[in-house]
Amino acid sequence: MKKLSTLFAAVALMLVATFSAQAVENVYKVGNDKVKVTISDLAPNADGTALIACYNIDIAADAIDECSSLLITPVVRDNNNNKKLIEMIVVNGPSHRVNIEWLQRVCYGVCDPNRVRFYTFKEGEILHVKTCTQVPYEEWMEDGAAFYITTQKATYKPNCIHNYPGEEYICDIPYLSDPLVVDPVLAPVPMQANLEGTRQLRTKLFYPVNVTKKVDNYLENAEALELLNTLDKGNFEVTSVAIEGWASPEATVAYNQNLSNNRAKTVQKIIADKYNFPQDVYTVKGNGEYWDSVIDYVDNTDEPIVANNRQAIQDAIAANGDLDKREAAIKKIDGGKPYKAIFDAVYPRSRFAEAVVTFQNKGYNKEDMMTLYKADPASISADEYVLFIKDNAPQNVVDKAVELYPNDPRIAAVAAERAYNEGNIDKAIELYKKAGNSEEVMNNLACCYLMKSDFENAKACLEKAENLKTAGTNANELRKVYLNNKFFGK
Repeated sequence: MKKLSTLFAAVALMLVATFSAQAVENVYKVGNDKVKVTISDLAPNADGTALIACYNIDIAADAIDECSSLLITPVVRDNNNNKKLIEMIVVNGPSHRVNIEWLQRVCYGVCDPNRVRFYTFKEGEILHVKTCTQVPYEEWMEDGAAFYITTQKATYKPNCIHNYPGEEYICDIPYLSDPLVVDPVLAPVPMQANLEGTRQLRTKLFYPVNVTKKVDNYLENAEALELLNTLDKGNFEVTSVAIEGWASPEATVAYNQNLSNNRAKTVQKIIADKYNFPQDVYTVKGNGEYWDSVIDYVDNTDEPIVANNRQAIQDAIAANGDLDKREAAIKKIDGGKPYKAIFDAVYPRSRFAEAVVTFQNKGYNKEDMMTLYKADPASISADEYVLFIKDNAPQNVVDKAVELYPNDPRIAAVAAERAYNEGNIDKAIELYKKAGNSEEVMNNLACCYLMKSDFENAKACLEKAENLKTAGTNANELRKVYLNNKFFGK
């Protein structure tokens, strides 16, 4: 086994103490279920010179009769007859009738006397034995070695030792490997998602030119109505539906005002006929001509005819507060070509009624969330996204949640776990760094660094998560990274 410097050995001892204190517990029953073995640490130390063995053994009060002794022998062995005894634990029955001198000779003949310990049962009490020791780590332990417990019973008259029930497998011994295999454990990050609170959802229904009648399937109207259908569920409470109608700028202002009024009323009827929202939640009005999209198009389009006449169109808009005169002025520019381009590009979606629905979400439903998401990802609150992406939502939903709420630590934590489980460790690290500094987040960051064999960052994060149940398991994985980096020159 490769030796390291004195300084390195000193660091190794410090690591051993740290890891042992943090170790995870694994419980096994042996000895006819009368003996419970709880392992807290079982692995090579940091410089690979010793095997650390820390465990508790609890022996039931009725494990043996009063005239017998119980021999418990923890041992490490492989399948090639290599063996290392860790110790022998001798437990005498309360009568003290076993020939102690004979038993001592037997035990000392197979085990270092310094590693033989004698105990005596107290009537009706469980015996607790605690061990934390080291034995020399040998090369054969690196491949296929395992930890066993042999349980035997000793009796006097005649002097006899027999299996009770004998050797039983406990667990494998961790060994070094190249390539390194680590198996850290993520910790669930506590988070709350509050669905209470008032929210708004906007949806539009579009109309062909001059039409005010019911047009359920025109453009995206079917999807808009399906979105409203989502809110017509028991887990939503709709408190208001504000509907505003609009018309495109062709025709007169008076005509368009009437058109917008009727479109708003039609949308109210469509919604009221389809869904069970209370009648007193509706407010309805027409707003006349819709110029916002025209102005935005003129200011930003690359369409050549409009772009070449941009300034003239902007001047016509600014100079005419009278909307009929404004439209007439635009029609005169460049023989009406810019107006025709605006008409074709903008007017069809300027004929609509918009419903602004105010509601409260009283409960989570994945299908409803998906409907809301398809209609308007921004309409979903951070709290709803937390529940949604925890509920195995598609990856595009996770990405959108992170995009919309980049500073929400809950969303970052859930997205980070998704990235980790998919093997995208760099992305997981980036997200966990936005997820706060709780012990759980620090533990999970350590897991990411362990997967990258980054000992220093993993150790620094684990030190901030030492109180978690996962700390011991991940400390052992950290030790594997440490050993592997040193022995294999990583």
